[in-house]
Amino acid sequence: MSRERWLTLISPLMLLALWEALARVGALDPRFFSMPSEIFARLVVLLQDGTLLTNTAITLRRVAVGFVLATVPAILLGVVMGVSSVARAIFMPLVAAIYPIPKIALVPMVVLLLGIGEPAKYAVVVISVFFLVALNTVAGVRNVDLRYFDIARNNGASKWDMIWTVALPGALPSILTGVNLGLGFALTVIVGTELLLPQGGLGAMIWSAYQVYDIPTIFAALIVVALLGFAANWLMGELERQLVPWRVADASLRALTTPSPRKEPRIRRFVRVWWMATRPFSFTASLVPVTLGAVLAAYDGYFDPWLFALTLVGSVLIHAGTNLANDYFDWKKGADTPESLGPNRALQEGVLTPQQVFVGALVCFGVGSLIGLYLVAMRGVFILMLGILSVLAGWFYTAGPKAFAYIGLGEIVVFVFMGPVMVIGSYYVQAQAAPLHVVLLSLPIGFLVAAILHANNMRDLEGDLAKNKRTLANILGRQASKWEYLVLVGGSFVVLIALVVIGYAPLLALLPLLVLPMGISLVQRAFATDEPRKLNRVLRATASLHGWFGWLMILGFVGAIVGRLVY
Repeated sequence: MSRERWLTLISPLMLLALWEALARVGALDPRFFSMPSEIFARLVVLLQDGTLLTNTAITLRRVAVGFVLATVPAILLGVVMGVSSVARAIFMPLVAAIYPIPKIALVPMVVLLLGIGEPAKYAVVVISVFFLVALNTVAGVRNVDLRYFDIARNNGASKWDMIWTVALPGALPSILTGVNLGLGFALTVIVGTELLLPQGGLGAMIWSAYQVYDIPTIFAALIVVALLGFAANWLMGELERQLVPWRVADASLRALTTPSPRKEPRIRRFVRVWWMATRPFSFTASLVPVTLGAVLAAYDGYFDPWLFALTLVGSVLIHAGTNLANDYFDWKKGADTPESLGPNRALQEGVLTPQQVFVGALVCFGVGSLIGLYLVAMRGVFILMLGILSVLAGWFYTAGPKAFAYIGLGEIVVFVFMGPVMVIGSYYVQAQAAPLHVVLLSLPIGFLVAAILHANNMRDLEGDLAKNKRTLANILGRQASKWEYLVLVGGSFVVLIALVVIGYAPLLALLPLLVLPMGISLVQRAFATDEPRKLNRVLRATASLHGWFGWLMILGFVGAIVGRLVY
């Protein structure tokens, strides 16, 4: 063990020994500074009666939910501000102005808006972490050498490609620094909030001990907070070592005259390979309907952030399992080959074996199902029915002799399960109801996600037919399939307008009309070509249209909710 590691272990022990000695000789008043031996004895008692574990779990849950709800949008906004001068001009003044405000000072305002329950505590963490992570992300993207963007652009990279292949990797050190600071800040803020709003958690435990002058319990809780902070910092350090290995490599290069090439860290390679295998770019098709269902519930007066987070994670896992299962069975049946025109998949590149992909699908379905069972316990058997049907639909989409994707039912299954079923399921988790207006508002999302699949099938029409894969595109024929694409894309806008007109949605729900020109352009491009490579670009753009349409629709309902709170 290196000298630095020995010092890391010995220094806190020396401090505790000095503290104990000073307290025993009377140099420290034990009424205010309990001896470490007494504090650790109290820790044992609190562990045995379950008080410490219960309160620690409450604090960790609040930190985790608030941290995730803040970090993901903060990174997205930070990257957008980093690559877009227009977004930077719009958002940077607001972010820079709000960031210095002491977040604890905002607790009274949060309580006025959200009450004193769990949503208020999550909101304080979100407000505390969001701006810190966003600013670090912007700085990281802005510090990426512009030549890398030029190289990517000259090689035909789209703006989306430049974000994924240049901006994010280049800004990753700064992003991880912001995330690390944000995680520590989240713990600090939530303990302070629990002191002000004592409803369980380590902060409430400290407050209760203070009221009866129980000094050993106060110190015991503070030690647990310190250990949690140390653990979080250590975990982030390990994560950074895996995701940003070139920092360690740089140190080695400075120390060695002729350094040997470094292998990719095992954990980093594992994460990279499986991340690629699950096709994360497609997760928008799950994130949008689940988020829309939760926002519709919030619009109707029901929202639980914890249940929303679980629903989101469970849905993405089922989606990932479906992608892996599709790849496995398409490969097994010969529908996908190394020459297939589509996303770079782990099987096509040979980085995973078919057996590994099959097991990965089972793991994703299994973990997603466990989350689903928890939601069933919380919200009832209706969620169980939807969950079982969703898993079966995902599995048999390409599995079995009569797989849905091989008998012309692909678009119908995708429309139902990645549109209405996801939106209704997410809404039901929040409100334990499935009213008609939610079913109707899910239809535009269903139309567009079916349009993504149909664009894929239009691209692969002749190839699928040659491999005996029957899709609606090759059943209808080339020309009729173009009209189906028009119905799916145009239907999403028509249905949304009709729902607003008849009063099922607020006027702000029409925000997706901003991307109507994009929809019109895609339909024109689909009618103008039969060439697979050009249709591949239509496919990718259709996925973007689905994302923009969905998030703008969600933003419209969020705006309506905010308008209610303000007025």
